[in-house]
Amino acid sequence: MAVLVITPLISESIHLPGIVGLIIGGILVGPHGLGWLKNDAQIELLSTIGLLYLMFNAGLEVDIHLFKRVRTRALVFGVFTFLIPQFMGMTFGLWLGMNWLGAILLGSAFSSHTLIAFPILSRLGIIKNEAISVTVGATVITDIAAFVILAVVLSLQNGALSPIYFVGLFAGLGIYATMILLGLPRLGKIFFRRFHGQAIEFQFVILILFISAVLAELIGVHAVVGAFLAGLAINSSLPHHSAITSRVLFVGEALFIPIFLVHSGMITDPGAFFTNSKTILIGLGVTAIAYTSKFLGAWITGRLFKYSQAETMTIWGLSQAQAAVTIPTLLLGLEVGLFDENLFNAAIMMILLTSITSPLIVQHFGSGLKPAEDEKETSNLFKRVLISVANPETQENLIALASLLAHNNQGTLLALNVAQEVRGQLIGLEHQRQMLDRVPKLIANPDVQVELVRRVNSSFARGILRASIEEEATSIILGWRGQATVRQNIFGTVLDEVVWNAKIPVLVGRITTSIYAIEQVTLAIPQEILSSDLITHTLDLALTITHAINVPLLVLVKKTNIDTLSEGLKHRGLDLSYNVKIIEGDLVRAISNHVSSRSLLIVTEMGTSKRFKRSLGSIPERLTQITHASLLFVHYLSFPHRSRPK
Repeated sequence: MAVLVITPLISESIHLPGIVGLIIGGILVGPHGLGWLKNDAQIELLSTIGLLYLMFNAGLEVDIHLFKRVRTRALVFGVFTFLIPQFMGMTFGLWLGMNWLGAILLGSAFSSHTLIAFPILSRLGIIKNEAISVTVGATVITDIAAFVILAVVLSLQNGALSPIYFVGLFAGLGIYATMILLGLPRLGKIFFRRFHGQAIEFQFVILILFISAVLAELIGVHAVVGAFLAGLAINSSLPHHSAITSRVLFVGEALFIPIFLVHSGMITDPGAFFTNSKTILIGLGVTAIAYTSKFLGAWITGRLFKYSQAETMTIWGLSQAQAAVTIPTLLLGLEVGLFDENLFNAAIMMILLTSITSPLIVQHFGSGLKPAEDEKETSNLFKRVLISVANPETQENLIALASLLAHNNQGTLLALNVAQEVRGQLIGLEHQRQMLDRVPKLIANPDVQVELVRRVNSSFARGILRASIEEEATSIILGWRGQATVRQNIFGTVLDEVVWNAKIPVLVGRITTSIYAIEQVTLAIPQEILSSDLITHTLDLALTITHAINVPLLVLVKKTNIDTLSEGLKHRGLDLSYNVKIIEGDLVRAISNHVSSRSLLIVTEMGTSKRFKRSLGSIPERLTQITHASLLFVHYLSFPHRSRPK
């Protein structure tokens, strides 16, 4: 455990990735170093789990939306940065006397890349630069292609090289991949709809990981392929930055993956690199191929798309590091006899070198890049989200949604409870403490910034309004049972007072299911006439929520607004799945026909209560009576006036 804790800290203190420290730490304490640890069955078992976790995390962290946005250019760079290293590595393997399977697998080890230097991009504020987005998007292509080659080569190593075998292998892979990528997301939604609880949700995801790995072995491919596909499947079915994802990543990154990296160092013989002439020759060759092939891919892409020198060199620096896919490929190649120890030792040294130089190059050339012009900020709404907490147990789904929106937009969740002052006496202070103390436990995600806000006021509504001003909240989220307490009210006495007097947007929600079980966000726009400001803010809000929950978007709109809405969606260059449909006649019935208990329905309006009633009437209350969908009504008081051009 000391190696897992100390070596990454030392490595990062000298501005090197933690992975370098873990591998070097494994070399030092392993059989070829000080001999403190033996490569026994227990360490190999933990290392195998770490390998599966590493591949699962790789699939889990693939940014599918980013890939869709720059897919054409990412595909071009992905092809170059994959095929050039593949060809050069394969040629080098054949020159070394390896058989075709070994040479092909060696080429695939160079073809992928690991974004070790990505945190530097975030610090420099250049993640939205197109060249960076293209490089990140190409990671999806290279990782998947490398895994396909890994699966095929390992299967062929144990099978007969016949046409029938190839047909059976690819048919099995196709059926298996379809089952995992399409079946698991549906299974996950059903599970999360019926079962709740931090432990059981975490156990379900881990169970999916290991079942996928076992099934992969049963059809004749390596378990890492199943782990990677399971990561992609969970990636597409869970909200980004969800508590479940954070817990899964934490366990892997804190324990099992570091053990795998230490084990990789333990089986490396550094002495051979300095004493064995063959290892030295191979080391020089694989290192030259790693740097040269990735540079050629970056240079060709830079010339094609007219990127600057700084952008091209940043692409090269970002794509040259070899780790996440390369280490498992080398280890598995060694285990099945396709690679020998000389090649493995030399390649590990290459990984260490590229892991050191990648951050240095990105830091140097990335500093010269200008951040891409930011698109209009839509996430300011959730920078400081104030949620009124009355009973965390019954508001669990609403709190989960609020925390997800805040975290997904680098914001803070302000959990508020108002105790009452009645005739000079304070009522509910102990209850207030108990309610707020439960909130962090319900969120169960240490990455979410949470502030507990305690207030005392003679009125719940005035306490909420006062806190929103004092805490500089950017939005307020309130829970709603679905009916007004007084006929002339829309949501209820307290909610109405907050909605019509707040100076910031108020979201009134009735969330009937876990956010992990939501399968679609539905934006309903039943108004006859929409202002341009309301259209803009409504679309921005719906897209922000849809991205956070990671589901498709359905827009329901009257015929009079179809062109305006379609144009607004088109101009945003969306990378998510969406559809627009016209609603007519009885609007409540029409809306309810397009939603289910697995939908999150959003309706927005602006202005005074009179305008709200005139525009929407009894739609909010009727929707709660006719549908079991989760509902979110959003009210904007007004929008800043735009200055007219002179």
